[in-house]
Amino acid sequence: MDGAAQTTIDLAATIFRTRIDRYCSDLVPGLHLVGSAADGDFRPGQSDLDFVAVLSRIPTDADIEALGILHRSYGSDPTLPRLDGIWLTREELRAGPDAVGPGPTSASGTFFESARGNRNPVTWISLQHGIPIIGTLDPGTLWCDRERLRAWVRQNATGYWRPWLNRSSGWGPAGLAMLGRAAPMWGVLGIARQHYTVTTGEIASKSAAGQWALERFGEHHRRILAEALASRHGAPSAYRNPFNRRRDALTFIATALAAIDAA
Repeated sequence: MDGAAQTTIDLAATIFRTRIDRYCSDLVPGLHLVGSAADGDFRPGQSDLDFVAVLSRIPTDADIEALGILHRSYGSDPTLPRLDGIWLTREELRAGPDAVGPGPTSASGTFFESARGNRNPVTWISLQHGIPIIGTLDPGTLWCDRERLRAWVRQNATGYWRPWLNRSSGWGPAGLAMLGRAAPMWGVLGIARQHYTVTTGEIASKSAAGQWALERFGEHHRRILAEALASRHGAPSAYRNPFNRRRDALTFIATALAAIDAA
């Protein structure tokens, strides 16, 4: 991760912590970064600031109001990365994603009083290597079930990625978006992450999963994987024809989905 990315993370985390201290310090004894800010793949202007915040109690109506004010205060600066995270008690962190219901959530910068958000096995496993901003967590006290993680990813492939591929294969808005660089990059590296997790039981960044896929999928897919990584890192495209890039991206995503089914 380059210096500009780390500077952006440090600034955003400091401001986020300052807002917590101002509006609800007694409610939030823990704040931990996950996702790209923790795995070294953060991209300024692209990445959200993913987090898990630890609550000292089940939030009251007054607590929810304070969290809303906190989010609005942070979000008033459009130069900061958007917040994307969940607020959980220690008891909920021990219980695991299947045992907890909806709660305070930030999704792409918008605060919801009660939503499911990223209350899923990926977040819990990612938290094993989260970066503490406030407080500490003992990984041994966190829910951790690798087989449940794999099962959830398979369900996500069926419930989310297959419909996504179907929409993107047509010529509606999702299909037309595949003529740009962002949608193919997101799809190719996103499904590569899913395949990596089903195969290994671990979590990888988009860039790491793309590099991993380069070594495991055939030569036929090398060009689109290299293109997705180049797009992720702001490098020029090797494709002169966007229709060819779209075709190769859709083919790889379908291939990776089949591999997930077979894993």
